[in-house]
Amino acid sequence: MINPRHKGKVLQSGSCIGIVAPASACENFDYTAGIKLLHEWGYTTKLSTTLTANEGYLAGSDKLRADELNKFFADKEVDAILCFGGGYGCTRILDYLDYQLIRQNPKLLVGFSDVTALHTAIGQKSRLVTIHGPMLKSLSQNPTKYTIASFCRGLCSSLPIGAFPIPKKYKMQGFYPGNAFGRLIGGNLSVIAAMCGTPYELKGDNSILFLEDVGEEAYAIDRMLQQLWQNGLLKNIKGLIFGQFTHCTPTKQSKYEFTVKEVLMQYARLAKVPTIYGFPAGHEKTNAFLPLGVNAKININDEHVEFFISEAHCKIR
Repeated sequence: MINPRHKGKVLQSGSCIGIVAPASACENFDYTAGIKLLHEWGYTTKLSTTLTANEGYLAGSDKLRADELNKFFADKEVDAILCFGGGYGCTRILDYLDYQLIRQNPKLLVGFSDVTALHTAIGQKSRLVTIHGPMLKSLSQNPTKYTIASFCRGLCSSLPIGAFPIPKKYKMQGFYPGNAFGRLIGGNLSVIAAMCGTPYELKGDNSILFLEDVGEEAYAIDRMLQQLWQNGLLKNIKGLIFGQFTHCTPTKQSKYEFTVKEVLMQYARLAKVPTIYGFPAGHEKTNAFLPLGVNAKININDEHVEFFISEAHCKIR
């Protein structure tokens, strides 16, 4: 068994969720609908000053955003941390985070997109299980029933997810057959590629790598995946999961082009590891609660494409 990481506590009615903006400024976004949902589910909330701060396109200075995240991890009243949104800015605060403090005060940290930088750095330096999932901004914009159910179940369950529930309209495909077992890692492809060559770059030895992205052309996705191949990440993984590649084009075959799907398939065959395509996580209203840092399994054959989370992502109080 792969050595477990530190885990936050399961939430219960009355638990406090801290809200931070570690990246882009909130820009007067109305997030009251998201706060209302959290309260309806029985949680209380504590808002960071970063939700009203701004410095250029950022939610305050790098030091402020890092200090607020450190503070919320240290705050004994806060039981979990939900990011407001992504955009850009998380890589700028990595040098200012107190990884020992975070390791000593494990909490569920939830977010996606640019928050991939936090998942990667905190996962590796603090050895903390984190959550790739909806943020306050997306919870305020009519999330689907699946997203809400996945999010609520994930926050309050101390059991392994097991066979991952997939919405009816989604049909996962197998790009490369076989079985894989490893620690689940990953997130946004653009962010992971940008972190290559830094002290925080993602290490994928014996892991299952999840990737998603938004608004990229096929050639750019190709370039980033080639970067991950050449730096060794794709050579060391045991399995691969492609989530949503939202507004990524082209999607239809044409002369002198590869479609996005064709590019992804090329790298599945290059890596020669079991690969799932069409997982319901990324930049869409349907966005699964996906734990990172836990043990997972992929089973792909002619009849089935299956994904299992075999380890709990949080601990009992």
